[in-house]
Amino acid sequence: MSSLRKKGRTIILSILTVILSVSIFGAVKASAATTVIPDISEWQGKLTASKVSNLKSQVSFIINRRQYGANYQDKYATNNTNLYVQYGIPFGEYDYATFTSAASARNEANVFYQNSNKNAKFYVLDYEENDVTSGTSNAAVKAWYDQMRSLTGKKLIFYSYQSFATAHANTARKNFDAQWIANYSSRPTIQTDLWQYTNKKYVPALKESVDASTILNSSKPITWWIGGAQSADTAHPTYFTDAVTSVMTTKKLYLYNSTSFKKANRVVKVQPGTTVNVTAVHKRASGSYYFETADGRYLTANKNYVQ
Repeated sequence: MSSLRKKGRTIILSILTVILSVSIFGAVKASAATTVIPDISEWQGKLTASKVSNLKSQVSFIINRRQYGANYQDKYATNNTNLYVQYGIPFGEYDYATFTSAASARNEANVFYQNSNKNAKFYVLDYEENDVTSGTSNAAVKAWYDQMRSLTGKKLIFYSYQSFATAHANTARKNFDAQWIANYSSRPTIQTDLWQYTNKKYVPALKESVDASTILNSSKPITWWIGGAQSADTAHPTYFTDAVTSVMTTKKLYLYNSTSFKKANRVVKVQPGTTVNVTAVHKRASGSYYFETADGRYLTANKNYVQ
């Protein structure tokens, strides 16, 4: 074969190699872009319709901060989650925990749920600082979980970084439907369904780098997070069935002067967070339970309303 023919063949092969490389690289970039799972808060600013429209092709789903403890709502959570709904981007919401006790955790869960966007696919406890001063941190985390479970049937996710999770919530975190663990230096060595592997993932639609995660547990793929049997935001009624001495209300409710809970039988309006002394629990033929109070009135034993 002449040197000219060899040279021509080399040039053609080089061109084909470049074209193939560009095609493969482009495909990898496109695939990677659609599997980004970012978490977003007010630090990314008030998102615009244009940004969210562009985000749709770049993310699998978003995890959005709703609040920083019970007393601070993320500035742009409502705006941003409304846009996710408008543009069809699946999302979950998280509560950055600052509770100080089990009672405080229940209250924080109530506030979180009441303010959340009910289109969220799941709810997250972001527990990465220990502010608990009464009782144990495990008891407080479990109280948050129990309260949220009484309010919703959706998936509940525990988030923390690995060392903190094992030190402060090593038993309580195992009650959650999944664990989302942050560890930027290496793959987590504890049970991890979703791994937050970086805080420097560039997202073109946002024109900045954010925290980002990837799925580690193949039995909980993307479809598990954004759909599935637990997607309904309705808690199944569960009842106290054994006698207790008191309960705390978690929602506004009424005491009744009759075991028939009709509007005409309401006698006292009770605000959330009120302790009610009870003397007995009774079961109706329908299968529901109700309490008899110390002053001879009646209230529901439904754990969606009392704890």
